[in-house]
Amino acid sequence: MEDGESSTLYGNGKMDNNIEDVSREILDFYSTYDLQIAGKIDNLTSFEIIEEMEKRFPVDSIMLPDKTRVWNLLRIFFYSNFQKQRVGRVMYLKSLKNLANIFKESLRNVKPPEGVEIYGFSGTENRRLKEGMFYDIYIDPLYDILGDKLGVFEWPTETGYRREYNAKVYSKNYVPISLPLKTLLAIGRDKLLNNNCDIKNKEILEEILRFFSKNTTVNYSSLRKGVYEFISTFYHVKKFLFEFLSKYRPKAVMIRCGYGRFHMALSQACKELNIPSVELQHGLITKYHIGYVKTMKSENRDCVPEYLLTYGDAFSEIVKKGNLFNSDKVVTVGFPYLEEITSSFATPEGEIKRFLNNFNKSILFTSQWILAEEIKRFVVELSRKLKNEMPNVGIVFKPHPNDPNNYSDIKCRNIFVADKYTDTYQILNSVDIHSTVYSTTGLESFAFGKPNIFIDIKQIYNKCGESYIVSTPREFIEKLKYIISDYDNASDEAKRLSGYFFKPNAKKNVGTFLKSIGIEVVEDGCK
Repeated sequence: MEDGESSTLYGNGKMDNNIEDVSREILDFYSTYDLQIAGKIDNLTSFEIIEEMEKRFPVDSIMLPDKTRVWNLLRIFFYSNFQKQRVGRVMYLKSLKNLANIFKESLRNVKPPEGVEIYGFSGTENRRLKEGMFYDIYIDPLYDILGDKLGVFEWPTETGYRREYNAKVYSKNYVPISLPLKTLLAIGRDKLLNNNCDIKNKEILEEILRFFSKNTTVNYSSLRKGVYEFISTFYHVKKFLFEFLSKYRPKAVMIRCGYGRFHMALSQACKELNIPSVELQHGLITKYHIGYVKTMKSENRDCVPEYLLTYGDAFSEIVKKGNLFNSDKVVTVGFPYLEEITSSFATPEGEIKRFLNNFNKSILFTSQWILAEEIKRFVVELSRKLKNEMPNVGIVFKPHPNDPNNYSDIKCRNIFVADKYTDTYQILNSVDIHSTVYSTTGLESFAFGKPNIFIDIKQIYNKCGESYIVSTPREFIEKLKYIISDYDNASDEAKRLSGYFFKPNAKKNVGTFLKSIGIEVVEDGCK
């Protein structure tokens, strides 16, 4: 290293880095992968073909009989269809086991506890073990702001699977929720009898389906059947949620994720009942994310949450320009749980701790199911090289909670495979460096002061000369050595980068927002 030159990881080693420029560059890398990898089929991307359909057809004229405009919902269908084509997933309902799970869940009697005024809707995959209890990382932090009037309504996975917790659930008002048998039977009846919902301007939808099928490898008949079943399911779910919310009348609804049939039915039911619906950012938002961005201007806000609370201004800027949400109702607040865990210094115990104790330096790899095989091969090859060149470096490999793959075959002396439900943030407190392709954890790691190495695993980013991006295990090792040579400096810069992606004082900011829409908060929780 030359005299006077810094070994910072980000910005090619210059001390006068413009953090905002570097942050935008990182988001550009994420956007490239979101466009080119998520939902790709043949030589097209989901975002591009949906954009083309919106240019060609009057999409917002497609409505249900109650005048619900369903295009925002259908955008999610087309996006999901691309993903399923790419990874070869089978429809979950074909599994008898999953049908049994769904039937079992439908027998639950769902009733909110007395005194609950704010409903938080989340999923079973969002709980992490914290201080001996299973903690929902998106909704449970709101108890410090709202107190006992918050209820957490937990939805199972789309297969009907609900985790069996081996410890207490933190949520003070915990309500496992699922579709009732009456709704399931209505959905099943329509499916068996091919009963399609009445749709206004159906001919436009038919033109769109023909266009989509013609420009992709998706069979028209299968596509048409899938779309109408998707709409029918949405209709019945919305009907159930409308009746449920009408009966109990919460003052507001908090939603962990705003896109998908259930979530969009929930938002639309709230809209029809004049109940504020508030989405909490739960992951990465890029300028090509179908759930937050469309290029064509539109006043159609149907099936979309009324408000969106984001982690940082970087994400708010994207959504405000994205034509899907009302820009005045996109609010930057931060990430409450991330602040909790970075200040608590909680670390994993047991096997992970024993594994990490064997190494001087350690790396956490967070995987993504859509690139599961590619990431697995990369990590295995890197492991072999590290054994020879840097034997004192260990790898913790953490699958995504929704990843169905088994990684036991990659376990070895320098690779520990963590349970997919292990708290990623606790692991971050214990390791030195983080690495991913384009997982949100790549940004969250900065809040822990952990330098991140982004992997251009498909070699599609045309700016790979930048110092924080590598495309091969050899480049990874060279970058790793560079970071370790001046680790404190790289860690400090990671913390500075965090401020661009995550606004500080998150709980206070959420409390301020809630008060602005007429919700009383627990003042002590907003400090």
